Amino acid sequence: MTITHVQFLTLPVADHARARDFYVGKLGFEALVDRRTPGGGRFVLVAPKGAKTGVVLTDQPVTGIEPGPRHFQLQTTDVDAEVAALRAAGVDVAEPQRQPWGRATSFKDVDGHTIGLLEPSDFGAVPR
Repeated sequence: MTITHVQFLTLPVADHARARDFYVGKLGFEALVDRRTPGGGRFVLVAPKGAKTGVVLTDQPVTGIEPGPRHFQLQTTDVDAEVAALRAAGVDVAEPQRQPWGRATSFKDVDGHTIGLLEPSDFGAVPR
């Protein structure tokens, strides 16, 4: 097999502009693609700076994807700094908790998707 990485995951959103503003304005993601599709929809792809995996924000029904909140996790090297930055941006973030796999917290985006944030310990580090 020649698979190298996850290209993107898809999140259903109610409003592209509001979701894009959250991911770009509050989380500091880059807007990689934001264009109209031939069918009149909109394709919005955002990602953390330098990441190989992005998040497609869609308000169109996608075959096989049920509507409703999702959960995904981001990794950081400094959960306390991220929590401070998120709170300064107006995001309601839970207090980080120590787990065997690292220090973790979570928050919700504007569509109710839960985003985990982990500063991994050696136990929780994902090998590259």
